[in-house]
Amino acid sequence: MEATGNQGQGSVPGAAIDDRPAYDRQGGGMRASRAALGARFASQIAATVAGDLRRPLAECDVLDLGCGYGDTALALASMARSVVGVEPARALATSAEQKRTALPESDPAKLRLRIHHGDHSLLAAWPERFDLAVMDNVLEHIADQRAALGHVATALRPGGVLYLLVPNRLWPIEHHYHLPALGWLPLPLADRYLRWTGRGTSFADAAFAPSLPGLARLLDGSLAFDWRLQLPADLSLTQGGGPLYRLGAAALQKAPALWAISKALLVVAVRKGTP
Repeated sequence: MEATGNQGQGSVPGAAIDDRPAYDRQGGGMRASRAALGARFASQIAATVAGDLRRPLAECDVLDLGCGYGDTALALASMARSVVGVEPARALATSAEQKRTALPESDPAKLRLRIHHGDHSLLAAWPERFDLAVMDNVLEHIADQRAALGHVATALRPGGVLYLLVPNRLWPIEHHYHLPALGWLPLPLADRYLRWTGRGTSFADAAFAPSLPGLARLLDGSLAFDWRLQLPADLSLTQGGGPLYRLGAAALQKAPALWAISKALLVVAVRKGTP
């Protein structure tokens, strides 16, 4: 999807359009769930990368790639020097911009946050550089993941940090449509499965979740990052931070090989190079 408008001032089309993916139209979708959790997600991100950032978050410029309805970006804007949210779905970008403009003029986040309608290709010619890039459940929607990571690496300052959270393809229940084994199927069969269940017509909007070996090949192949798998810094802030989640986190700490079959993969990656 092409970008629109001026990068320096923020760019969101005003025309109403509903281009949400099918999974966002079910049961209230992301609009309701993310609104309630945006502040927690932002706090989790801040806590998890705090030891890797080269300066306090209050002095950092942040990129939220695939910012959705903007709730995490809004919360990050209350913590950081500036936040740029980039969102390819027009309906979501418009909603995020409406939330920003609805803030009181006295709220510093209103000036610190800019929302842009577009995809990762915007970053190829982006005039600014960032200290932190966030890809929270975004990579699984991108077919050309190598290009996306290359664009993120270009947008980060040397020493900048990437927070990347992505569903694990090997988890038996697919993350978006909540169907058993959906993520294991070739796309044509997955599309048939969605139509048969009435959940949607095409899985192409969320079909690219990697396995751990695939993600490792992708990150190693980029040659731009030093990276590691990372547990969330504060399990109480996670969406599913109950007893079973905590048990799983403890198992990962004792047996890191279990990451291969974990529900999600959380990576903290540092952009190589001398600041």
